[in-house]
Order: sequence, then structure tokens, then C-alpha cells
Amino acid sequence: MRKTALLVCCTILLFSGCQGAASSTDPQKQLLEMKGYEAEAVVTRKTDHGENSYTTMQYFDMEDGKYRLEMVEPEEVKGNFTVYDGEKVYQFNPRTGTDMAVEVTPDQARNELFLGQFVKNYLQSEGVSMANATVGQRDCIVLEAVIPGDFAYTATEKLWLDTETGLPVKLVIYDNQGQERYVTEYEAFQYTDSFPEGIFTPEYGEKTGDGKNGTIRKNYSRN
Repeated sequence: MRKTALLVCCTILLFSGCQGAASSTDPQKQLLEMKGYEAEAVVTRKTDHGENSYTTMQYFDMEDGKYRLEMVEPEEVKGNFTVYDGEKVYQFNPRTGTDMAVEVTPDQARNELFLGQFVKNYLQSEGVSMANATVGQRDCIVLEAVIPGDFAYTATEKLWLDTETGLPVKLVIYDNQGQERYVTEYEAFQYTDSFPEGIFTPEYGEKTGDGKNGTIRKNYSRN
């Protein structure tokens, strides 16, 4: 019953054009109705041997699942990007000495880093919880989802949404022992269905290697 209700909710009043950063809105409703987003986010990967953090730019189109993940910091990974054009996944590393992106095998863990994938998992999850929490001085609701596939290191996930702005604050992916494995903290975020032309193609920006590959929009709402 819960999943059916959520699916119905998703069909009501889809936003058109750039959805922007609404205030005094229903965070859950806005999330489930999103057509896409772009964000600046710090992704921390945690292992048994330590953790590493990366500043990234993320672009995701809900219509067909296209995405782009660009590395901005630290310096040794700046300019790397991964892009899914709707059919194949490509990666580009400017330090390999080539100016072309190469096709790679899809990676389940990387897909889970995107907010669009959380929405899909949430709609498919049964019996998950919703709670209230505080992050810093921000009041949030926390949504939980089960990640399908019985993967050891990506089993469940939680998303914190700011109740005032309706925007994501952080996304945490847990292993099957309940330990944090990936933490995404959103520095800037914008719901949108309007993306730079060609952003989901491997050719876009592959010769610049600057980790930005175009314009980083300045009209994000920062958390």
C-alpha cells in the first residue's frame, strides 16, 4: 500500500523547466517529483583501512537515468569524470595521456552515489522508516531505502532532507553490518531538468581536464 501511494504521489503535478530551490515546501514530495538535479557534493568513501574524500560535481536526468560525475578535488583526481549517455558508461582521466574517454563496465556502487538512484530504491522499498533529525542547526526528515541486489558494501541508505528548503543535506550508504561506507554531503544543490548541452556525452569537456568542464552554476541553494 505504501509503495502504491508513493507511486501515485510521483504522478501529481510534475514541475516544468528549472525547478529551482523551493522554500516552505514538502521535502519528500519535491524529491519524488524531481526530473533531475545538479549538485556540488563531497563524497567520502570509508573502508576498513581509512577514508578518502572527494569534491564532485554531479548531474542526473531522471527521464532516462543519464548521469555525469566529475572530480574537482583533490588535485590528483581533478579532471576525472564518469558519464552515462543512456547506453554506455565512459570514463576520462587526463593523467593517462589521452584526450579521449574510454568505455568501462557499469559499476553498481557508483550508481548508488546519485540521488536519482536513491529515489528509485525508495519507491521499491517495503516497510522502511521516516524519522526527524537535526544536522547542525537544520531540522531534517530522514528517509530510508533498501538497496536491491544483496550487495555486502551497499545494503541500505538514508537521505537527510532540510525541512525548510526541501533540499538534500546528505546521503549515507551502509553495508550489511550497518557501517557507513559512502557519505555524500551536498554543498550546493539545484533541482532541474535543464542541463548544459552535451553534458551527458563523453565528448563534453574531455579535452579540458579542469574538473568543471563548462560552467558551474552559481544560483544553487547552499545548505
